[in-house]
Amino acid sequence: MKIEIFSKNLKQVFILILCLASFNIVMSQNEPAWMKHSWRTEQYPSNVFITGFAQDEKNSNESLAEATERLKDLARTNLSESILASVQSVSENYIQSITEGGSETFKENFQYNTKISTDLEINGIQVDSYAKNNVVSGFAYANKYEIIGFYKANLNMQVQQIEGFVNTALELEKNNEKNKAKDEFNKAVPVFKEIAKSQGILSAVDKNITEDDLKMQITMNLYNEVVQANARLAQGVIVFIVTDEKLFNNSTTAIENNLKAILAENGCRFTKDEIEADWKVKINATSREYNFSNNVYFSYVDAEVKLFKAPSDKHVYQNEFSHKGAHSKSYNDAAGKAYNEISKPISDKILNWINN
Repeated sequence: MKIEIFSKNLKQVFILILCLASFNIVMSQNEPAWMKHSWRTEQYPSNVFITGFAQDEKNSNESLAEATERLKDLARTNLSESILASVQSVSENYIQSITEGGSETFKENFQYNTKISTDLEINGIQVDSYAKNNVVSGFAYANKYEIIGFYKANLNMQVQQIEGFVNTALELEKNNEKNKAKDEFNKAVPVFKEIAKSQGILSAVDKNITEDDLKMQITMNLYNEVVQANARLAQGVIVFIVTDEKLFNNSTTAIENNLKAILAENGCRFTKDEIEADWKVKINATSREYNFSNNVYFSYVDAEVKLFKAPSDKHVYQNEFSHKGAHSKSYNDAAGKAYNEISKPISDKILNWINN
């Protein structure tokens, strides 16, 4: 009987020991080693890792899940802050070059597209979290060598992307397709943001990296080419216009004047020297009486329009336009009205070619 009681008590003690051991294991598992600063410093040395740590109490108006995400984001931000200054410094170098280049429009565009956020996202960051008694902790870490490998590959790809945009744009500009060229150059602008980011991250993470590794000279050359092209193309498409317009027995320049006004609103400039032109427009127009009905005079204007693409003088478009004008005074006034109104459809067709 005594043996049975002793055996039963021994089992209970053994079970209690197992429970205590299990509880200690669970407690150990629940509180990760990275909660200790000394462990983080030893296991994640600064020559191999970049880290960020954050800890705060859960707010009364947020759930535990929300607090956990907030602290994970804060840990990630703390890690990124050590790199942010380097990225911003690279971006400022590009912006300063814009100021020296004197292209104010491109400067504003570049600053808008290269603004670096304070919550800089860096590829390769891992974040752990832990919560106990409404206190939440977050630990972010990333391997420097993995970051270096990723952003070096990214930088190569980004440079090739801009080179592609620039080469395509230069070819379009050579063929006097200025609007398309401008669009292609502008595609490069936001990529400079990614380049500045890659260069800044690499500069911050790898203290021994060279300017050749960062491709600073290549990217600055590409950047300056885009700046100069933007300033050059901002001058607009240059158009040479010659017209022969007859308002019955008199000459007029109604179509030419209206056409220039409409094209100018769309960024075109004009020249009297054919050699300077990107496009050449030649128009012959005449007026004719139509009829007199219900005390209203009706006249037609007939115009032949030809469009040539310089410098090859390739004949790209030709068409004939007719428009009827009405006026209560005379055939002459009716034709004058038709001349003003026919300019709009002619301008639309010409702009369609110039812009596309």
